[in-house]
Amino acid sequence: MYRFGSRMVHTAVISTGGVDAPSPLTRFGGLSLLKRALLTAQRAGARVCYVLARNEEAAALQNSLANDPRLTGGIVWITPRSPLPTDLPSDVGYCLIFSCDTLFRPALIQDVGKEYEDGWQVHGDSNHANLAIVPVSQLASLLAAWTQESSLSQEYTEPLPVRSPGQHFLYRLTQKDDRGAVEKAFLLTLENPRDGLVDTYLNRSCSRLITRLFLRTPLTPNQITILSFLTGLLGASCFLLGSYGGSVLGALLLQFSTVLDCVDGEVARVKMLESPLGEWLDITLDTAVHIAIFLGVGVAVWKQDGLAAAPLLGGLLAAAAFISFPLVTRAEKTEDASRARGGWEDIWIEKMVAGLTSRDYSLLVLLCALVGKLAWFLWAAAIGAQVFWVVLLILLWKAGRLQRSA
Repeated sequence: MYRFGSRMVHTAVISTGGVDAPSPLTRFGGLSLLKRALLTAQRAGARVCYVLARNEEAAALQNSLANDPRLTGGIVWITPRSPLPTDLPSDVGYCLIFSCDTLFRPALIQDVGKEYEDGWQVHGDSNHANLAIVPVSQLASLLAAWTQESSLSQEYTEPLPVRSPGQHFLYRLTQKDDRGAVEKAFLLTLENPRDGLVDTYLNRSCSRLITRLFLRTPLTPNQITILSFLTGLLGASCFLLGSYGGSVLGALLLQFSTVLDCVDGEVARVKMLESPLGEWLDITLDTAVHIAIFLGVGVAVWKQDGLAAAPLLGGLLAAAAFISFPLVTRAEKTEDASRARGGWEDIWIEKMVAGLTSRDYSLLVLLCALVGKLAWFLWAAAIGAQVFWVVLLILLWKAGRLQRSA
């Protein structure tokens, strides 16, 4: 839950939109607007969501949410003239108020307006997008007004301080909007802080196009991860041919695999399908691809250049990737505790892990394959990879992050 001072968001009120709003069942980024609103509120901390719906649409909306295990919080349906629930919360805390045609990410609630104990509201820069945080003590009167007037009264939010969303995405979708263009804008807000230069300027430019296509399919992020893995393995097998063309094709397939590796995360974040299993599958299959590619490059250099040490170098590089896997996993699992500690070792660990997980090496492999100098990559990577895991191991040990309790 997101805390403000000593209190927190634990309740949400979600209306089904205004006169020019699209249907709550309109799909955006692979989810209906209603389901996206509920998941967003849930991730912002809401344990219970009160959905304000018209009588004629309530049944269809309820049916649309059936059997989705992600909806773990309570959902209470409020219709005009319906009796209010008798167990409304009245304790300390906040209530998040917005309409399901308002698109934003939960981080907006965390980053904006923390200093306002009596609530606040956020207005977008265009098209009247807004949301509000009010003390939960106002919930009963707010819902009572809705049941009588079939609209949300502004008297609860008008006096509240107004904040800008800053760099956060906040947009109210209307019937006239080009949903594809809005989806594209939304995707631009899903940057990974660990993206390297190649990811930022090349891979993401390609991945967003593919992501928008995959959002309209039933493919899950985990299935896309497996597709990326198979593409990487196919690329590794091309290196085994030992020809110039095979090496270039293998490097191109590796580059496409890294693009798909961006896509799975984007689809997961847009569809709100992130999971511990998906995270584990992603890093495990990425490591398997790296090992296969390194072995393949070793064979390619041996066949093309006649370098006797090439298979050994490829093996050393693959072994370093295998050894680095549990070390990087440990670094990521202890990341939160390390930030509280704030040691110089933790700063360097974070930089090293970010560099390793950036996927930038794929472009270097492609460039070396194009100029017929894969041996350069093999020598540099084989040596650098050994230095990497040894230094990471020492830093984790010095930071006390190898212990089970870390």
